[in-house]
Amino acid sequence: MPVRKLCAGFMLYLVLMSWCQAASEPVITSIRFEGNERTRESVLRREMYIREGDELDYGKVEKSIQGIRDLGLFKKVGYYLEQNQPAAVDETSSIELVITLEEKIYTLIIPRMRVQDNQTRIGVNARLDNLFGLDHSMRYIVERKGAVEGVDEYRQRLSYYYPNVNGSRYSVNFSAVDENTITEQADNSLENSLNKSFALVLHKWLNPGRKKAGDYISAGVSHTQRTHETLDGVYIDETLANAMVFEYGYRKVHEMDNMRDGRHYGYSVEWSNEAFGSDAEYFKNLLFYRSYYTFDSRPGDNLNVQLQLGYSSNDILGDEAFTLDFRNDLRGYERDRFTGNSMVLLNLEYMAPSSFSRKLRYVGFVDIGNTYDSEKRFQPDGLNAGLGVGIRWKIPSLVKVDLRIDLGYGIADENYQTTVGTHYAF
Repeated sequence: MPVRKLCAGFMLYLVLMSWCQAASEPVITSIRFEGNERTRESVLRREMYIREGDELDYGKVEKSIQGIRDLGLFKKVGYYLEQNQPAAVDETSSIELVITLEEKIYTLIIPRMRVQDNQTRIGVNARLDNLFGLDHSMRYIVERKGAVEGVDEYRQRLSYYYPNVNGSRYSVNFSAVDENTITEQADNSLENSLNKSFALVLHKWLNPGRKKAGDYISAGVSHTQRTHETLDGVYIDETLANAMVFEYGYRKVHEMDNMRDGRHYGYSVEWSNEAFGSDAEYFKNLLFYRSYYTFDSRPGDNLNVQLQLGYSSNDILGDEAFTLDFRNDLRGYERDRFTGNSMVLLNLEYMAPSSFSRKLRYVGFVDIGNTYDSEKRFQPDGLNAGLGVGIRWKIPSLVKVDLRIDLGYGIADENYQTTVGTHYAF
């Protein structure tokens, strides 16, 4: 057989093999969602890594499922495939990808009560998630802290989160606080400090797919007004703090069944100056790193790590910039135990599932940190440590609710403190 005929036959064989292979590869012709009675399809499609017209890729399908799970809006996320055989030999087989969802409860009202130092605090925490089916969220906290000589102490906080504004990579965070605190002055008189503040921050994901993961940048403004009065309501003075806020970071944290996996780190700065109409001048810096580890050899265990370094050039309206206590990740120490304009903090938590239920986890933790008057006062041997144990109970029907109870022992003070919350420590 002539060489030319052999070459032509070989080329024809390659073309036929390529054509047969292409014809045999299934194509995603449609994607359908089941169970999203409230959540809009646009929210779900934003998290998809595979589209109609793409060839079936199980890796991209699993990645899309994890992206939807990371929204935290669903109890269960799964999928199945419906395959349609080609009508003709020269047609590719088509597949419909069906994403199955089970939505959570999106409205939650939690009573709040705390007794400390013979003071009883009573309030309500209202949480509204997935508003309008667009993954918006709103939080409202109102708390009555008791009365001093007939004057009530109170706290109200409202926050609203609007992700992916009009389908873009931009998100908006708004928060407002109205509270007062009664304090004893050096001359033993009592003073009522009223604080009103708000913050508006614009957040942009830097990835091209508009997904809530990867590099990001944030910029915004904050305003705080503090008025001092006597308990009779007589005006004493007023101060303002207007600041610009910036943050750059990276976040890619996956929500697993009962734990998290991934990293979140960044640098934030808050700058207040007289040029902004502010009575306070300060430059507050915070460097943070959080990482959540899972283990193939122990699939139910989780190691969580947090490191924070902070520095502020001045006080903020007469208060030091950083506080560490049982509420602020130094468990075992009393309220406002350590305050300063420099701060260092390290947290380690190891979680393991109980034998009763994988949603109930036992926790052992170590917290190490301190605050200082300035960065020049930092001394490693001056760090304070707290250690303890706790439990976590994940409620799958509620959005981002992880009940926790921690019993911490402050080594420096030889003191125990109990912390109760409805979300992760960090």
